[in-house]
Amino acid sequence: MFHRLSFVVLTLFLSFFSVVYAAEFPTCAQSCLGQASIGNCSPTDNVCMCNNTSYTNATNDCFRTSCSAADWKTAYDQSSAMCAAVGVTKPNVLNPPTKREFTPVYYGRRAVA
Repeated sequence: MFHRLSFVVLTLFLSFFSVVYAAEFPTCAQSCLGQASIGNCSPTDNVCMCNNTSYTNATNDCFRTSCSAADWKTAYDQSSAMCAAVGVTKPNVLNPPTKREFTPVYYGRRAVA
């Protein structure tokens, strides 16, 4: 039952934004949108889901564990853009990706990141 509901939530959420964002949303992160509990939100209420701290933190944690650092940042940025599109502009996650999260690239003796 939960998996069916998760699939429905993911399908509804992605279908709303698919035209604009689907080409840019990393494959590794797509399943994360339907895994977290949406709490009291309706599956079509994107404002509620974007303001739901439990949902956004669980989804971001899934992005972090399922994706490379670059894809995690892309997924986070796309999710933020999705929420901004419905008027939720404040970041609602505890651990967003930061520059420090990425593996530095070493050239000679200097790290460039």
